[in-house]
Amino acid sequence: MRSVYILCMLITSACLLSYSDSKNIENNTVNPILGDQSFETKFGYLPDEQTDNTLRIRTHLEYAENLLRQKDVSHLSIELQTKRKEALDLLHTYWTNGEYPRNYDFADQRKPCFIDKDGTICAVGYLLEQTTSRELAEQIIDQYKYSELLAMNDERIDDWALSNGLTKLECAMIQPAYGREPIITYNYITPEYGISSSLLSGMNLSLNTINALQIGNEQGSIAVPVIGLTSGAGQILLGSIMYKTEEAIFIGTVYTNESQKTLSLINIGLGTTTVILSAWNLLTNHTPKEKSTTWNVHTYRTRSNSTGVAFSLASRF
Repeated sequence: MRSVYILCMLITSACLLSYSDSKNIENNTVNPILGDQSFETKFGYLPDEQTDNTLRIRTHLEYAENLLRQKDVSHLSIELQTKRKEALDLLHTYWTNGEYPRNYDFADQRKPCFIDKDGTICAVGYLLEQTTSRELAEQIIDQYKYSELLAMNDERIDDWALSNGLTKLECAMIQPAYGREPIITYNYITPEYGISSSLLSGMNLSLNTINALQIGNEQGSIAVPVIGLTSGAGQILLGSIMYKTEEAIFIGTVYTNESQKTLSLINIGLGTTTVILSAWNLLTNHTPKEKSTTWNVHTYRTRSNSTGVAFSLASRF
């Protein structure tokens, strides 16, 4: 019996965790009704926490506008059809201007925001403002600043939507949810650059060690400094080429690939060290030394008081 009770508890806990995860996923969508259909339809993949908020909202509002324009509204009166079209025209103007509210108070989830602290109004708020007054829009935020539209129990909103040929559900489909701005990291090193840098660094570190030993011993193979000069120059060239300022512009901010710049400086520095050590080794240990050979023929007096002839040869190495 106890084991059955424990099993039930485990199943219940798993269900709760699953529900919690699904809520978190739902909270991360741009709209509680349409989800991220707009983004997936346009780009072919779902957005994540690194996706530009402005892009997500703009894409959603464009999608919502097109969706509502395609809906059959022949049951509405001519007057309501006209007002509906005017409202959707206003929606088009709003999303093309690209000025959307920001979620300043809920960093861990996406939330609608009728009007933010900067006074920037949301899409539905803009439609309300343009067809009624700013005063009415500001009255609504006293109670429903971060509320989803379907949760706004206010007859003024219901009456306004219907009088403009819209349903409350359609207005809820328009209303975006705003998340925190993503943290942008623009630091990466391509595999090709990383591998080539590693190979050259390993080779040049080995050559530096051998060059240092040969300089200390004042002898060694000429091949080592020659190879070092070539390898060092190659690493300097690689670092110089890849040091170019590579930038990305994201919502008006310029990001530089600092990781690539750092690796490029390491390549230039290590390559320069290898060139210097190789040149020093080549000049000090492998400079041809002066060689001279002298010879001479001379006479000398022997013990018997006679004259002798001698030949001498001297060579200096």
